[in-house]
Amino acid sequence: MNEAMLRPKPSSISLSRVVLKEQTTVIGSSRSVDVHIDQKFISRRHAQVRCLNDVFYISDLGSTNGTFLNGSRIEDNQEVVLKDGDEIVFARDEIAFMFSDPNQTVRLTGPPEIGSEHNMRAEARININVASKEVRIDGKKSEAFSRKEFDILLRLYRNSGNVTSREEIAEAGWPERPSGDVSSEEIDQYISRLRRRLEKDPRRPTHIVTRRGFGYQFTN
Repeated sequence: MNEAMLRPKPSSISLSRVVLKEQTTVIGSSRSVDVHIDQKFISRRHAQVRCLNDVFYISDLGSTNGTFLNGSRIEDNQEVVLKDGDEIVFARDEIAFMFSDPNQTVRLTGPPEIGSEHNMRAEARININVASKEVRIDGKKSEAFSRKEFDILLRLYRNSGNVTSREEIAEAGWPERPSGDVSSEEIDQYISRLRRRLEKDPRRPTHIVTRRGFGYQFTN
């Protein structure tokens, strides 16, 4: 994988360069994210950089003050390809980085369906298109999900194979509230709704599995 990195622009923040080695790097003011920025204009989970097949994408995770690429604001949950020398600004003019990629990632010109991170396997039951907010189950377009349902499902889906904590689910579904203010009953209600939409047998879930004491694990 490329050793791409984010380089803080002079005087913008007292943070050393960020080497992007993981598949997904989440940036925000929460202590639980990969890159912690202690700044009041930064949302708890503000943005993320994702690497797929050595191509890097940036997306805004529904932040309050926005993520800007070369002066243009990125729409919520829209993935945009990063190129060597791109300027990334969080919260308008508050925090600025330059994206540096020694191999100058330019092979793709637009965001793929997020399902492509699973190589769009024929056996994958569930695929999500971030740009169109479309969910396909067994190849068929599902009826529209509510905004909260979609945001929670997207967080689980992007973390496929790993456990997503209740705090992360709360931050995805209720970004306007501190995660500690979201009750277990509210989270359980939406997990149940998603299971009824996605599972062949919601009583014996295989896609959204409870990992007691940790959270939920999405598998496809």
